[in-house]
This record gives sequence, structure tokens and C-alpha cells, in this order.
Amino acid sequence: MISMIGIGTAGCKVAELFSEHREYNVFLFSEEQEDGKNTRHLPKCDNVEDCEKLDFDLTKHSTIDSIEERIQVFLCGSSFSANYTLKILEQLKDRKIDIFYIRPDVELLIGRTKLQERAIFGILQQYARSGLFNSMTILSNPHLEKTIGQIPIKKYFDTLNKSIYYAVHYINLFQHTQPIVGNLAEPSDVQKIRTIAALSIDKLSEKWYYNLEHDRDVSYYLCIAAKRLETDGALHSKIVDSLKSKPRNAFKNVTYGIYESPYETDFGFCVAHTNYIQDQKTFDSEG
Repeated sequence: MISMIGIGTAGCKVAELFSEHREYNVFLFSEEQEDGKNTRHLPKCDNVEDCEKLDFDLTKHSTIDSIEERIQVFLCGSSFSANYTLKILEQLKDRKIDIFYIRPDVELLIGRTKLQERAIFGILQQYARSGLFNSMTILSNPHLEKTIGQIPIKKYFDTLNKSIYYAVHYINLFQHTQPIVGNLAEPSDVQKIRTIAALSIDKLSEKWYYNLEHDRDVSYYLCIAAKRLETDGALHSKIVDSLKSKPRNAFKNVTYGIYESPYETDFGFCVAHTNYIQDQKTFDSEG
């Protein structure tokens, strides 16, 4: 079982989508929540220093005893609740932690919110690269919108949240299921920063959820309808030829796994990894 932790409104909206699956144990920490075993109220604070002064103890209500050894954490860095992230994760440092960082449209952020997002984005990456977190997956709202296409305003965030949930859920399933065929391998231990792409099976074209700089190993997860797996004799060679055409070098490997789709349609995702801190130039130039 995996514990899914949502921090802040955006993080909670994504995390609670996993509650319909028995494989997940969901925890929601935000301004809207009340104190309980799987929920916790986060008083509004403007900065990390103010959060540190508040009593936020996960041992209360036996919360920490209910959190599994493997944790996936969802948050948006521009949310005031994101200031609690380090305070929360410090109490869970003995667990295996995967961060899913939802990045807003940073060009529209101003003032303190802009500085907060930039700081949290950089700090969490440094923690991931140092090995304190198992991984940090970056997901950009503007990139997600481009992959989906036109979205009605009233359905905007619900649609983005469901896209994140769908991708993370299936990647979790793939990583716990033996592929029918493939050469999937774990990336290098130093490659802790990641992003995800939705995949077109026929062309193996990627629609990235974030533009990862200096990507290294890329893993392709292909989920293909049962009938096509049984009848299309040319499919495997077509997939392999497409994968061989992908850019690669001494630092970049391409691996894949083919799975049977639970639907009558094909779909897939890929995960790109790197050890390179994203948006580093911005941090250096603006301090």
C-alpha cells in the first residue's frame, strides 16, 4: 500500500482522487480540512518561519502510525500550505518519499508568492538530488493544458488534476506489474528529478507534462489492447524501431515495457529522469 499525501488545496484535490483504490491510503492536509487521523488543518501562514512556530505534530490522532513506508506527496509551490512541506516531511524522513510537484504558471506569479514558489521548487529539488527523497516529479499546469487541448474554465483544475492522477496511478501499476515484453531498468541512483509524458502508441510521440532540461534515462510504458496484442504481428518490431530512433548517448538510455490494456484502446506514458536542477539559471541570476 502507498500513502498519498496532499498538502494544500491543489495537492489534496489530486490525492483524494486515489481514495477509490484499495492500494492507497489517503491523507489530506490543508486549510479546508479539520484535524483527524487522515486529515489535518493547516492554519494560514505567509512564510516557512511562521509555520515552524506552529505546533504541527503528526503523532497526534495517531496519524504518523497510519502512514505507510512508501509515500507519494502532492503539492503546488504557490499555495501558502506549501510552506508546511518541510515541517511535515521532516517527521516522515524514515519513509520512502516521492514528491509530485505541481508547478503553476510562474510567469503570472508576483511578489511574495513568486519568491515562495521559486524557493520551494529549488529546495525540494536539492533535497531529492541529495537522496533525502526517492524522487521529485515536476508537473506543469501550462504544459498539462497543452497536452489536453481546450478545457472549459469551470472544468479547468478538475481536468488537470484527473490527468495527473491517471498518469501517476498507471505508472504505479506498471512499476508493480511484470511487462509482457521489454527491457525496463531502474535509472541511475543520482537521477532523482523526473517528469511524465502522455504517449501516442502508434507514433510513440510524447506530450510532456514539463519541459525537463538535460533529461537522461527515459522509460516508456506501453499499454496495448488485448486484441491487438494477439493479432498484430508487426507491432513489436514497429515499437522497437521507433524506440531506436529516439535520441540517446552515453548518459541517456531508452527502456520500455509492454502491458495489456484494461480497455479496448491503447495508451501509454513515459518518465524522463535527470540529476540536473531545473530552472537553475533563474535561481543563479535572481538570487
